[in-house]
Amino acid sequence: MNHPVRNLLLDLGGVLYEIDLPGTLARFEALRAPDAPPIEYGKNSQHVWFSLGDTGHADIDAFTAGLREAYQLHASDAQLREVWLGVLVGVLPGRVEAVEGLAARYRLALLSNTNRFHFEHFAPQCKPMFDRMDHLFLSFEMGVRKPDPEIYLRALAQAGWKAEETLFADDSQANIEAAQALGLQTWWIREHEDFDRMAEALLA
Repeated sequence: MNHPVRNLLLDLGGVLYEIDLPGTLARFEALRAPDAPPIEYGKNSQHVWFSLGDTGHADIDAFTAGLREAYQLHASDAQLREVWLGVLVGVLPGRVEAVEGLAARYRLALLSNTNRFHFEHFAPQCKPMFDRMDHLFLSFEMGVRKPDPEIYLRALAQAGWKAEETLFADDSQANIEAAQALGLQTWWIREHEDFDRMAEALLA
């Protein structure tokens, strides 16, 4: 790290909170018509309806209707909502304590691609972590999602942080590369243990 780290910009899913992308995709696929295209939903790319939800341009009703039409899903709104909620597993073990420790030494903010429907469900679970953060930058509120450079620049500007003094942690390679291009320091969380290694290094 060439510059001292003063600020931490943390992703949520896969970093602080466990999500089940493969299981959710499999459950959506089980509802898809045989002649419909495979559903695109992953860390680095996703179908436009997932992005519309993340950027606040589609509420849960529009999302389920749009996804049903795009992939000819044989399911009710209630079934699709249940599948979509299934991606949320829970706060990863030890993360609350880690965030508390990091918050004592660094300024913290969340930068998450998420939608209002999911946020309303995970926010109560994450409150102990969120309470220790200076900012919550949520894509559905900002109208833009990672890896679009605008979301990083707006987050830095609103927080009043310098890119070179900010460490960004995320589990998506595309998001990490976008942050690096803007001069942020980065830590790619490829597995859960990587966060523990990062926290240990930052608190050493």
